[in-house]
Amino acid sequence: MSRFDVVAAFAKALKREAWVLRHDKALQYKREGRAAAIAKVPEWEALRERASALKRAVREDWDGALARFRRRAEAAGAEVHEAADAAEANAIVEAVLARHGARRVVKSKSMTTEECGLNEHLEQRGVTVVDTDLGEYIVQLLGQRPSHIVTPAVHLSRQEVGELFARLGLSAPGETDPTRLTLAARKALREVFLAAEAGITGANFLLADEGAAVVVENEGNSLLGTSLPPVHIVVAGIDKLVAGRDDLAVLLKLLARSATGQRITGYTTSYVGPQGRGPAERGLPARELHVVLLDNGRRRLRGTPGEAALSCIRCGHCLTACPVFRRVGGHAYDATIPGPIGEVLGPGMQGRFDLPKASSLCGLCSTICPVKIDLAGAIHDWRAVARDQRKAKTGLPPGLGLALGRPRLFWWGTRMLRRTGRLSGALLRRQPGLRRFTAGGERRLPEVPARSFRDWFRVHAREPRGALADAPKAPVTMTPADLRAPSEGPLPPATPAAPATPAALEREFAEALAEAGGELRHVADLPQAVTATYAARALLARHGLERRQAPHRPQDLDGLPGLCGLARWRVARTGSLWLDFADWESRAQALLAEELWLLVPRAELVWDLDEHFARLGPLPTCGTLVTGPSKTADIELAVVKGAHGPRRLHVVVLP
Repeated sequence: MSRFDVVAAFAKALKREAWVLRHDKALQYKREGRAAAIAKVPEWEALRERASALKRAVREDWDGALARFRRRAEAAGAEVHEAADAAEANAIVEAVLARHGARRVVKSKSMTTEECGLNEHLEQRGVTVVDTDLGEYIVQLLGQRPSHIVTPAVHLSRQEVGELFARLGLSAPGETDPTRLTLAARKALREVFLAAEAGITGANFLLADEGAAVVVENEGNSLLGTSLPPVHIVVAGIDKLVAGRDDLAVLLKLLARSATGQRITGYTTSYVGPQGRGPAERGLPARELHVVLLDNGRRRLRGTPGEAALSCIRCGHCLTACPVFRRVGGHAYDATIPGPIGEVLGPGMQGRFDLPKASSLCGLCSTICPVKIDLAGAIHDWRAVARDQRKAKTGLPPGLGLALGRPRLFWWGTRMLRRTGRLSGALLRRQPGLRRFTAGGERRLPEVPARSFRDWFRVHAREPRGALADAPKAPVTMTPADLRAPSEGPLPPATPAAPATPAALEREFAEALAEAGGELRHVADLPQAVTATYAARALLARHGLERRQAPHRPQDLDGLPGLCGLARWRVARTGSLWLDFADWESRAQALLAEELWLLVPRAELVWDLDEHFARLGPLPTCGTLVTGPSKTADIELAVVKGAHGPRRLHVVVLP
């Protein structure tokens, strides 16, 4: 069992009263955003039911799904590796980098590589690894670990980030504006991207039937980090497997809404095989895609209280909702994955039987989990395992067990507590288990009531029936989504019907696009300075517009005022546009210019993600759903556009 004392760490964290209030307020803001997002989804409960069932189904055929993924991925040209533990995964990544002589690596946010300690492993061997997600970049510069699996730097204030950037020469002293701090990081990291020799990402989902790795992000750093270097390495846990694109559609509807309060993230990208194999990216060298499938204790979770946690999609909302996490933060757990999900994974994967103690068992984490994992129940069951294996101290304070087993003795004891008042409270506070919380004044025992429930009931039981029912009741308030009651009767369909008219469908797209920060424009609005891809130039010429050919070399694209390209179709309900890059000269064209203009035919409009995935043929080498401009909220949750990719997205719908 770990020697880390989680109770002592929590008591220490609670002493930072101002920090606790700020952290709790930030996470309250996230909870409100999530509640507003899912309140617009009438089929939310149906989606949760389906997601729970499909994740359970793929787990029941895990070996078959792994075999299908390997077969399809290798057929597409990827190299698939299986790693039993973190050391083996690190060695595989090291060997791939050594084969290419890669010493400069860009990495996007990945809790799996955090779990492996990959950064430290590579840096000890002379490889420079830069985390490019803004929150991860900040905590890496500070020498810290992420405190939240979705918003890694939520524990830091803008003042702390400003002081860090000023100390490193990234911004002026005293700068605290999140937009200017974000743009300072964008400038520093752009140079890192252009010099990188390999890119490492995680994967949110692995599609067994397609051999595809799917990455969701808002900043565009992951797509950029896989588009510029010649080598892309995916490190993903085997728990990320799902059957195919139908399952993916369900999970995508849940993930972003639960994680960040968005309909879908800014970029949802699928990778099938290496770049340079098709017509896209002409003139670029052949590239490699490696997928490292990590076990590291995941198989051991089967048949334990932690098995259901293998369904987790890492939305992080159980952390955001947890009343314990909100007050102590992720670092107090001393675990790669903190909060309720970490408390369920920790005992089975790392032998951390101290983590299940870090819960009030209020059950909110189970109530809000988008894939219906009973986290509170699993934490309770892990406590029983710890007791049975003598990995946790158990037992009641002296004399309490005796009293609880004898009702009259218990009644007499509580009566004496009420009569001795403050003296009894002082004696209780001297108990070792309570002293750590009460000594500093952070936690207080409730006052001993003057009247017991037994006495109260003896009086009110004689009152006429209905007297209590007629008594005035205090108003009850609850978050409409977080505390939604179990569904009664049949669940609504997993996808509501599309709007009845094309005009209504267009309005839905316009609303979703604006919500994501994109703009609808007319073709006549296209500035003269905007360059265009070859295919976009041909289409614009039919409208009497001449534009210069866009460059495709990254160094020439960097800082370009604007670039225009083609999208295949739009998704009305999410405000997304599908790019398969088949007629782009390079993927970097969609990422390095300051503004991106996308042309799309008016008729090419589908309702929801189900229709989008059904319309796709074989997945391209790389395809992405673009939803709004690049954005981040990693500094005090302030939304800033232009984290790494375009700062503005313009959509031109052509007849």
